[in-house]
Amino acid sequence: MSFSFKKKKIDPHAISDVDLITKKPSSSLSEALKAARTNLMYTLAEIQGCKTMMVTSAFSAEGKTTTCINVAAALAQVRTKVLLVDADLRRPRIHTYLEVKNGQGLANHLGGFATVESIINKMKEFDFDYITAGNLPPNPAELLSSKKFAEFLDAVKEKYDYIIIDTPPVNAVADALSIVANAKNVIFVCRCGISITKEVQKAILALEFAQAKILGFITIDARNRKIKNYETYSGYYGYR
Repeated sequence: MSFSFKKKKIDPHAISDVDLITKKPSSSLSEALKAARTNLMYTLAEIQGCKTMMVTSAFSAEGKTTTCINVAAALAQVRTKVLLVDADLRRPRIHTYLEVKNGQGLANHLGGFATVESIINKMKEFDFDYITAGNLPPNPAELLSSKKFAEFLDAVKEKYDYIIIDTPPVNAVADALSIVANAKNVIFVCRCGISITKEVQKAILALEFAQAKILGFITIDARNRKIKNYETYSGYYGYR
């Protein structure tokens, strides 16, 4: 798997996540992603039809969005139909990392200004579809917990094998918990040296209270201390 995103004109708040994307197709990232993909496919195998999962973390800058992109690309490699959805309607990042326009997206559809078909885009390089956040609304939590969002998921489930939803951090706003009612499967992202144990525990308790099914944890930035080249990561994705 090869990623070659340009870094120019990137929001400075996003640089810590962008730097985690490797450009080496045979790196430990590729192998770890394959392992994560296999675990996910086995874990969700009993679900008939489309498998929907949301990716979240305790706070921002923990690698949540790059995890979504990398997992979507890994699943697309095995010829499954994948849809990546940016449901962070406060601080969206998927369009930034993919270097595409944040035109009409999820918020536009939930607000009644766009059809489902008009907001779906194709990422030809990695062979998955994606939906950007769109124009940021004043009431994101209400939109994500609405009947319209449930109907949106029902509509796209008919066309895809996997739907991966990027959400805001659990401890920052209530949006992620709003999504749990319609997307109970959760991948939780932690970042070594950044994530705080008590905050992770707080987020997990909140997700469990909302009756989420936590599939596992993906650990970001788990470097091999013997390797000084920071473009190579050992155990970049640790799924369990």
